[in-house]
Amino acid sequence: MTLKSVLVTGCSVGGIGFALVEAFQKRNLHVFASARNLSTMSQLEELPNVTLLPLDPTSAVSVQTAVESVRAQTGGTLDYLMNNAGQTIIMPTLDFDIETATKIRQRYPRQHKLYLYQRNYTLDGVTGIYAGSKAAMTAITVALRLELAPFGVGVVTVNTGAVNTNTLASGANFKLPAGSVYKSIKKEIAGRARGEDGTPRMEPSVYAEKVVGDVLGGARGQIWRGGYASIVRFALSKLPISLSLSQS
Repeated sequence: MTLKSVLVTGCSVGGIGFALVEAFQKRNLHVFASARNLSTMSQLEELPNVTLLPLDPTSAVSVQTAVESVRAQTGGTLDYLMNNAGQTIIMPTLDFDIETATKIRQRYPRQHKLYLYQRNYTLDGVTGIYAGSKAAMTAITVALRLELAPFGVGVVTVNTGAVNTNTLASGANFKLPAGSVYKSIKKEIAGRARGEDGTPRMEPSVYAEKVVGDVLGGARGQIWRGGYASIVRFALSKLPISLSLSQS
């Protein structure tokens, strides 16, 4: 029997993508796990039905190579695509340097060039420029949901709350640029970057099990998983936008 297949981007150990690969593999899918550097997910190579692929979502050549590799192994189709690759940066908008902001803005939309298969699903996780890039990704996902529907392709947006991943480790080196207007609260911002803000965070394995269960269960539209995700969902659906903005 031919196994259903899924491609997951951003699968470095300790992150959401790594946990998603394990969750899909447990459900007997052929999982294509990708990352820019294969060594960051080498622990996955011993799992049955898991294929490791080098993939940089910002490189058109890398994306096309991955597409051709998957097509060759699946006969040209893919059941699920989980767009998880990304970069977390905690920094006030006014303190972002232009080069970093530009890279982030370009990174997320380009991932959708991976949509060259049948019956796909997308994973879109959702602070300044970083938040803006995620909002753009969500908007693109909504458009794709409409544009791909005639071809039998379902698109799901996963709104991700707080998850205890190793991306928080980068916060140990957090530093505001010289002359920042936020210098007086740098300790608070640094604590947020390290995940030391008191927010309850869901473990990646728990998060992945829930999301994979949702996707394989036929979820449509939007999924809300992770710490505080359900609270945010309730607030956005029940509270007037004017009230939400006034409290931000």
